[in-house]
Amino acid sequence: MKFSLLALVLLTAAFALAPAQETTQGQMCAGVAVMPQPTGDAPNRMLSDDAEVADLVGVARKTIEPGQAMGHGQLMLSARLGHHAAVEYRRSSTPPMVHVRMAEFFYVVDGEADLILGGKLTNPKCLNSSNLAGDGVEGGVTHHVKKGTYILLPENTAHYFTNIDKKQGVTVLDVHVPTPAADQF
Repeated sequence: MKFSLLALVLLTAAFALAPAQETTQGQMCAGVAVMPQPTGDAPNRMLSDDAEVADLVGVARKTIEPGQAMGHGQLMLSARLGHHAAVEYRRSSTPPMVHVRMAEFFYVVDGEADLILGGKLTNPKCLNSSNLAGDGVEGGVTHHVKKGTYILLPENTAHYFTNIDKKQGVTVLDVHVPTPAADQF
């Protein structure tokens, strides 16, 4: 446990020192209207445990359709507006993405895959004011990830999972982290 926490701290520090990748792709969606925040109180779900996650991943493995990249019934935790975490079961490649206004943290809970990081999206399309998806990535670096791997992506970093173990799939904890103002750290 101490090693895992130390690895997380070192990984976080390394990425904090690296400036976010400047990209014109990140500016593509600047003209897209920002979706308004929901009004009222957002539903909060801040706690879960390994048993619930294992049950939900089991359901996802059984109900995933052929050709579907991610299973249904994933665990979603949220705390107020704009902060969420999910446990996601993936069986095949997901589209390459760039998140313009947030960093993303992954922890590989189970399985293994290749994670492509960096480079430039090919044929990028705005999904909304903060997210781009593409057909592929030019110039990304392949990292083999497996159970116990921590990954922290700065905003504007192209990424996607591929070469996912077909027998086991890969289960990741995925946390989106809004980018703080420059004077917050």
